[in-house]
Amino acid sequence: MVRAQRQQCPGGTRPVTARPCAIWFLRHGESVANAAGRFAGQGDDSPLTEKGRTQARQAAHRLPDGLTWIVSSPLRRARESATIVRDELGLDVPVEVDDRLIQYDMGSATGLPIQELTAADMVSRYGAEDPEQFCARILASLDELSSRPSDGLVVSHSGVARMILARVAGLPAGDFRQLPMLGNASPFFVELHADRS
Repeated sequence: MVRAQRQQCPGGTRPVTARPCAIWFLRHGESVANAAGRFAGQGDDSPLTEKGRTQARQAAHRLPDGLTWIVSSPLRRARESATIVRDELGLDVPVEVDDRLIQYDMGSATGLPIQELTAADMVSRYGAEDPEQFCARILASLDELSSRPSDGLVVSHSGVARMILARVAGLPAGDFRQLPMLGNASPFFVELHADRS
């Protein structure tokens, strides 16, 4: 089980953390789909715009020192952002990919103009991913990451961030889309504890 505590990124000042692991989360920079105002989901492997690359470079300098690993969603916009951050920080580590951190599958809503839709709307009208399954795969990844002995960075998507923050707030998985969308290249700190009792 994962318990998480959200803190705003304090401009690169490393927080005092409890062990076993401190994880930072970064949403990818602006993608072509973001700029066009459409849902990308899993089906649109949208690359970064030049603005998105600049955002990723700037975000690297809002992260703390001491990160020793980076894990990314498999989608191009996240992997590219993760690579830019790694290179900007001068880290000599690979960008690991975890398929469980991929964006929410929006079903046939992929490619549509961005609009206010609940998870229930997405599932019933567009055949989107079940929120409980979405939550389960994210938490399974975070459970594993929380057992690492050093601090690191997850680079993923707004849907993944919203689900993490929904769990922080104690909200049902089905309510994750009611939370505000995280801005492009916005980092936040999540302190994870592996409960092995």
